[in-house]
Amino acid sequence: MKYPLDKELHSLCWHKIPRKLKLFPILNMILGLFPCMSDAKVEVSVRKISGYENATLKMLIIEPKKNSADMPCLVYFHGGGFLLKASGSHYKIAKEYAQKLLCKVVIVDYRLAPKHSFPVPVEDCFATYRWVLDNAEMFGIDTNKIMLGGDSAGGNLATAVTLMARDRQLPLPTALFLIYPVTDRRMLTKSMKEYIDTPVWNAELTKMMWEAYLGKKTPEHMEYASPMEAASFKQFPPTYVEVAEYDALRDEGILLYERLKKENIDAELYEIKNACHGFEVVVNSTIIRKCMSRRIKWLQRFI
Repeated sequence: MKYPLDKELHSLCWHKIPRKLKLFPILNMILGLFPCMSDAKVEVSVRKISGYENATLKMLIIEPKKNSADMPCLVYFHGGGFLLKASGSHYKIAKEYAQKLLCKVVIVDYRLAPKHSFPVPVEDCFATYRWVLDNAEMFGIDTNKIMLGGDSAGGNLATAVTLMARDRQLPLPTALFLIYPVTDRRMLTKSMKEYIDTPVWNAELTKMMWEAYLGKKTPEHMEYASPMEAASFKQFPPTYVEVAEYDALRDEGILLYERLKKENIDAELYEIKNACHGFEVVVNSTIIRKCMSRRIKWLQRFI
């Protein structure tokens, strides 16, 4: 094995994301066959909300069976390179957050590239955050305890929505929670140049992702696509950043953390050794169990 992954993560070597965009609709059809369902510990409900330019979006609300009024809420944007729907591992982890934090977890089915390129996905996510703020009282959510989070492309979206909320004068989330986030379209880091063939995700796939998400556009607010190009992270909430050792995205996550610290933002960074991008797929591994324990402890500070 070229990369010395933890033995419990060896199965990830067989996870291959295709490099042909025409295959992604098929993958999304397959992912759609496995919806997030209620179980003995959590209740899952589906809402229809208005997204960018009044498009109808499906939003999931996951909450513990024993709930109460004025609960915390984690608005979570799933990863998938802006190209894929949420997976079963996303749902399992979201359920665990709901159960162990005693909070509501919101996941939106934002529209995907390349059919819906920037700014549609991030504007859909911003509309979701605004919906939660506007409807918090009706759904028993404490407006002072709304957190934003996401993994990979979802980490990009969570960071961008925080920038948008600040710039558009909406209340900011109480915490920002990022797992191996996508942060920079320029792809200039050492890890991006080195990890061109890592399991699950790599630099070649990242290049394809950016081409699908941005195309030939040069948007007015590039920072909403590529957060590291923001002039400032002023007013950002406390931020958790987690990166994987063998991940093309590793260094841009670290650079985001360093930018936040330089601007006196409360931030924490954790690099997960012997892991690659997407290691959360192995939900019951020792590594992810340790990560989940630390993440939940961190998030509990804000609820």
